[in-house]
Amino acid sequence: MRILMVEDNRDCARAIGGVLRDEGFVVDHAPCLADAGDSVSVAPYDAILVDRMLPDGDGLDWVRAQRRAGNAAPILIVTAEHDAVDQRVEGLNAGADDYMLKPMPLDELVARVRAVLRRPVAALDPVLKAGNVTFDPASREARVDGKLLRMPRRETCILEMLIRRSGKTVAKGVLEEGLYSFEDEVSSNAIEVGIYRLRGHLMGSGATPKVRTVRGTGYVLETEEDQPIDLPEVPQAAIMAARVAVALASEEGIAAPTLPAIAASLAADPQPPETQIAVVAAAIAVSLSQGGEREGSA
Repeated sequence: MRILMVEDNRDCARAIGGVLRDEGFVVDHAPCLADAGDSVSVAPYDAILVDRMLPDGDGLDWVRAQRRAGNAAPILIVTAEHDAVDQRVEGLNAGADDYMLKPMPLDELVARVRAVLRRPVAALDPVLKAGNVTFDPASREARVDGKLLRMPRRETCILEMLIRRSGKTVAKGVLEEGLYSFEDEVSSNAIEVGIYRLRGHLMGSGATPKVRTVRGTGYVLETEEDQPIDLPEVPQAAIMAARVAVALASEEGIAAPTLPAIAASLAADPQPPETQIAVVAAAIAVSLSQGGEREGSA
């Protein structure tokens, strides 16, 4: 999951960013509100941490602007200033989901981030599921038939993004945005390698969902219900037989061709064996139908 940290103190940003990355989050750092605005305009964030006293303004004003613009990402105010009760109330009323005062234990900060990230999921189902695979966003644990599936951070993140959109194609660019910050150096085949290794983990654990490549677009996690049914191609012989049947049946007053005549026609214009059989079958069906009509009229 990707987090934006708006913090002008480099040491503080380094400490908070480090512990969040250790917990499996992707973290972008913006030292001012202008940079924060640029970041949210080009990348989706699962949560945002905002200081109040920043070089170009009060972070709370920026929070209000983001809410007016329709940004629904969870926002946590993390500040050493404005610690009066009425100021904390002001921050929460302005649209912040939590309000923390520096200094704070970093493990508490991580716990609060996870708490606000659970809220949108809890409205539906706290545990994501596809086939016999489950993923708990709170503990970041994947299980296959209830058995813990241990994977590195990259494959775990890819699985989370795919299982959140199970049955739908996730673009390669979306995966890159969720895995890497602006500061990360990303190789051209990083996503392909991550997908390859994720497939290995899923296959090795007996998972029923499969990761399918949508060429030129991205990837989709499919269960057996999601996978397309491969219908057999309609043989050309069957199509020709249907056309013969329709043509014969539509010719009023014309007797159905006899089998010797059909055989002579096929001999003059050779067709594959299955086509010959289909044409003869169609002719017989039409002959029987017309014969029945004549007996009924008599």
